[in-house]
Amino acid sequence: MLQPPFLVSGDTIGICATARWMTAEQMMPAIQEIESWGLKVVVMDQVFYQQGQLAGSDYQRTEALLSLLERKDIRAILIARGGYGSVRVVDAIPDDVIRQSNKWLCGYSDITVLHNRWNQLGIPTIHSTMPISFSSCTPRALSQLRGALMGQWETTEWQGFQKNWTSIEAPIVGGNLSVVYAQLGSETQLKANDSIVFLEDVDEMLYHVDRMLQALKRAGVMQGAKGILVGGLTQIKDNTLEHGFSTDNPWGKDVQTIFVDWADSLGLPIAFDFPAGHWEKNEALYLRRPVRISNQRNNGDHSMRMELI
Repeated sequence: MLQPPFLVSGDTIGICATARWMTAEQMMPAIQEIESWGLKVVVMDQVFYQQGQLAGSDYQRTEALLSLLERKDIRAILIARGGYGSVRVVDAIPDDVIRQSNKWLCGYSDITVLHNRWNQLGIPTIHSTMPISFSSCTPRALSQLRGALMGQWETTEWQGFQKNWTSIEAPIVGGNLSVVYAQLGSETQLKANDSIVFLEDVDEMLYHVDRMLQALKRAGVMQGAKGILVGGLTQIKDNTLEHGFSTDNPWGKDVQTIFVDWADSLGLPIAFDFPAGHWEKNEALYLRRPVRISNQRNNGDHSMRMELI
């Protein structure tokens, strides 16, 4: 495991956009927050470029990320926001540049494709909130990002349903379900062996969720996994009048049941409601760094605990 060094006061974080663009006004809360941590900030100009939804051309977004990876003064890279576009960048980043950069990569959602690439090279990353959400996420989400970057990440406890989960020690891999699904058959396809698979998603149909989970199963992605950790599943819709359809044609299972049935079919334990994903309590967690996740009872709603090992 090629773990980057933790940051100290006076170090510099670089921000680029591998997907959608931001305005300078939108960026300001993130700059102010990071500077309050005693860190410096470098924002690449291409963050503010606009080419449709994207922050500049594929070349411009790639060059911005490469520049931050190669700069010696940059100790961590925070991607500005998600959306879509990182998959158009990921294959242009050489393995040796990633390995030699020796710095933390942070973000979530569309950034899952970058996490998967880094993690496959044995490099831990930080699944976290991004500048577009600094003004709306919880103080805990921000403090856990700061802690993860500076070696002060705090053990997390949360309330959530689980099934067949006792205590599991393993690294976490994964991220956004839709992005994990979109990588099937590619060089960055998720590798779940001997790992806890973390999944979250937003704005999907119930049957879409089932289809993606079945695809992961059929592709053998989950072989050798130790467990399934589910974060936020927000704005999930069904084929009903309530969600704007002309007739009621519900899928027939809620999203938690879909995941539980999937976990049962794989013979894996599953835990829900970890505070990360597309919601304000998007707390940072390490990907590809070993953790222990445990509970106090065998089944039901109760306290879960994640700690570093």
